[in-house]
Amino acid sequence: MEIPRSIRADYDNWNSFMESRVEFWNRASVHHTKAHCRRVLLFSLMLADSRGLSARERDILAMASVFHDSRRQSDMPDIGHGWRAAEYYKEFCELAGGLPWEPLCAAVMRWHDRHDEEGVEAITRGFPGEANGVLLYQMFKDSDALDRFRLGPRGLDVRFLRTEEARALCPWAERLWSEHGGKIE
Repeated sequence: MEIPRSIRADYDNWNSFMESRVEFWNRASVHHTKAHCRRVLLFSLMLADSRGLSARERDILAMASVFHDSRRQSDMPDIGHGWRAAEYYKEFCELAGGLPWEPLCAAVMRWHDRHDEEGVEAITRGFPGEANGVLLYQMFKDSDALDRFRLGPRGLDVRFLRTEEARALCPWAERLWSEHGGKIE
């Protein structure tokens, strides 16, 4: 499917960054691949665009998208992969350079594999000055969830989406799989 023009440049830049610089541990993965992260990136940018988020907030969602599953050890439930990905992101920022360290981005990643109540509480407590901290966490989790259509037509239960923007994007995300096999153009 065609990428919306309003996010094309950001998508291309972050996708290129991921492809060339982000290393994934589980190369045998079927469900948590760079292709999955590419679609999460697309959904994150689409949600951010629909909400009119700032450039910094879009970058936080993009960084979380490209790193969030990089430290998975299995396609099975892998509680803790978010924490490992956040540590990898921090190390990357410190050692490789060229990428800003955003503690909120690390927290979004760290808590994305946990129950919402835990993540919302951690973001609220850890980032009281971030007006959109919880929203970014929710939008990121929704972006990750929107790619559950890769698991089949009933892979996503829309009742669990957190934002109206994600619910509105559901038909598009479903068509990405039903008509295009998950391929982004």
